[in-house]
Amino acid sequence: MWKRAFLLILLRCAVPALAQTVPDFSGVFLRNLIDRKGPFADPADPLVLIIKQGVDTLEITEVQNGAQRTYVYDMGGKPSLHVTPDGVYTRDRVWIKGGRLVIKSEVLVNPIFADRLTGKTWELSPDLRSLTIRLKGLSYGSEVRDSRRLETYTRQTSLEAALEKGPWASGMTLCNANSLFMAYLPNRIWDRGFVLGVTGFQQLGWKVSFGAALSGDFFDGLKRTDGPGGIEIRRNGKLIPTYSGSLNLAVTPLVTSHNRWKLWTWNAIMGDEPLPEWLQTLRFRVKWVGAESKDLGEVPSELGQQPWPELSVPVTRYHLKIPAQDVPLTDSLEVHILSASGNQLGCISGHI
Repeated sequence: MWKRAFLLILLRCAVPALAQTVPDFSGVFLRNLIDRKGPFADPADPLVLIIKQGVDTLEITEVQNGAQRTYVYDMGGKPSLHVTPDGVYTRDRVWIKGGRLVIKSEVLVNPIFADRLTGKTWELSPDLRSLTIRLKGLSYGSEVRDSRRLETYTRQTSLEAALEKGPWASGMTLCNANSLFMAYLPNRIWDRGFVLGVTGFQQLGWKVSFGAALSGDFFDGLKRTDGPGGIEIRRNGKLIPTYSGSLNLAVTPLVTSHNRWKLWTWNAIMGDEPLPEWLQTLRFRVKWVGAESKDLGEVPSELGQQPWPELSVPVTRYHLKIPAQDVPLTDSLEVHILSASGNQLGCISGHI
């Protein structure tokens, strides 16, 4: 009898000890690539998480393409007020449940009134090398919906290691990072040109996109036709193998905000306010790529505005003159978009 009583005492003492076992999420994690679908899917640039977990607080720093933001949570479940990079107020609570970290967020239309509820569940793999974050969004009121997203992260040895790996998959370094968008465009020549490509990158709550198009007198009367060897370009029935003269290259930057609490939604601000100053001083390095590539170096550009009645401000575009005499139509034009200081922000490549 006394043995049974002794075992019960031991079990009762063990329960609190087990309940106090809290997983340590501290470390540096790099988000793996996300499979995006749809013509307006974002590039899903690499995201680095720096997590510092203490007894009373949880500090999470997000780093993406040079931008960073830190959030501090109370591990005791007390609410914490935060403001996201895109200006969204959230009231957050954190706790541990079943070995998982749970973050519940109320999205606020102002610092007091809640508009919708979202939740994140964080879980470490048994070997502690992988982090899985399940995001669930539940809207209030008439917009009730249940949206889910799964993100996976891999633990890194250091912040330096994570930042070294990140750029290889960033929209800043990849040509045509928004290639899905091009897949939804008809494969044709427009009246006086064609869309060369689209690219973009993310900086936490913001996304910067660039679209490029070629135009000029050369395209008058051109038609794409199916030939014995594939697609042919003809004018009045005559095969046209090369460009002539020069072409007009237009590059349009666009800034959109991403409200992470309305999943998959990008909200354009192009029509509400002008471009940021740093997007008004871009530079461009251009080259033709083919059997005999031709590097044009840095090509001068002019920044202009085109009225668009549907928007409250004109569309801002960069205009460049591209020499194209005798360049084969099979060659691709590669455009590297640079900041004022010469850092690459994007790359677009395409051909007719």
